Amino acid sequence: MKREFIRCLAGAAAGALLTGTSAVAADLTPVPAPVPPPVFTWTGFELGLHIGGGAGQTSVNLFDLFDFTKTYDDAGVFGGLHLGFNYQLMGPIVVGVQGEYNFAGITGNASAVPFNYLTTSIREFGSADARIGYAFNNLLVYAIGGFAYADIRNEINFQVTPGVPPFVTGFPVNRFFAANRYGFDVGGGLEYNFYGNWTARAEYRYYNWGTRGFADAGFGSPVTIAIPNHTSQETLQTGRLGLTYKFAWPSTPVVARY
Repeated sequence: MKREFIRCLAGAAAGALLTGTSAVAADLTPVPAPVPPPVFTWTGFELGLHIGGGAGQTSVNLFDLFDFTKTYDDAGVFGGLHLGFNYQLMGPIVVGVQGEYNFAGITGNASAVPFNYLTTSIREFGSADARIGYAFNNLLVYAIGGFAYADIRNEINFQVTPGVPPFVTGFPVNRFFAANRYGFDVGGGLEYNFYGNWTARAEYRYYNWGTRGFADAGFGSPVTIAIPNHTSQETLQTGRLGLTYKFAWPSTPVVARY
């Protein structure tokens, strides 16, 4: 009887020992860490659309026939597309390049004696720029600037009254001066990643296309009608909103290794 009791006691002790060892072993099995979300980065190509408005100034100077300078305002809307590439350095610094093209309806006009009126029309403009910014995770604060061009057309209208037949009452003359203009742009903005690969931006930009001289050969015979040796200076301030899709972001999360 005593031997049977000892056997039962030994069996129970062995079973308890094995059970405890299994439980400890189970507790020591490593539990996989939760998968972190994808790491956000501003690195990648981008393509987007934008729309905005602009207000600027035209300054016309005629220094051969008159001591004449007239400055007047231009205003209108524009819209276009932008294409670029950004690279996020170690940390929050983001650098990039961007090109853009805009259709525009920016116009201005003024009356200025001895002329009936002066007009300006900016039909299109664009730029090739560099960007540098500071990223607060999904928010990018940036500066932008570079080379800018524009298709700008000016018109000068005046009344000719020679005082001799057959021009006793005079007649109006329009002179058109159209040219591609080149200069610079500079500005800054905010860009925010609001969903997936989509970002929205708000931006201010200043354009300066410098001063362009024109030599008008004129028309007519025997009387030549012309506005020789005058200059035109163009500047523009713009504000815009844009929507951009970014490519080449990491598609898989970064998983820690043990």
